[in-house]
Amino acid sequence: MVASPDVILDSDLKPGVELELLGSCLADMAKVGLVSEEKLDSFNVPICYSPVKDVKEIIERNGHFSIQRMEALILENFYAALNVEILVCWCRALLEQSIEKQFGRGIIDELFDRFAKKLVEFPNIVRPEKRETVHLFVLLKRIRHNGVNNNVMQSM
Repeated sequence: MVASPDVILDSDLKPGVELELLGSCLADMAKVGLVSEEKLDSFNVPICYSPVKDVKEIIERNGHFSIQRMEALILENFYAALNVEILVCWCRALLEQSIEKQFGRGIIDELFDRFAKKLVEFPNIVRPEKRETVHLFVLLKRIRHNGVNNNVMQSM
């Protein structure tokens, strides 16, 4: 699970900048008629990075889970190895299904090829020191309601 640090200004939080760049690739494709402007205008990626302190409150307020364990993960080695190829694969894994549902299968390869080229053009996006996010390991236990099974699940 990705969260934002508890003490950070919204202007300093930049985890979505790669998604903005991906959106600019879609806009470029719309300009040349590869995707519908109407579909582009109605496409939204609802990603929210809640502060760590709020994550606990959101889970507890949900009422279906109790937090068994929650800790920040140290991902220095992951970010040290972050490059264009890894970031493209990460974004594709995260968004491919939603993009395909909105625009069709035919644009996927072209979109992510354009995205890779833009990441090369703007290398600061890939730099790990620009990442102001916290990765959390959260072990949840389903709370029994009306005879529902008590399953343990992991969420990241």
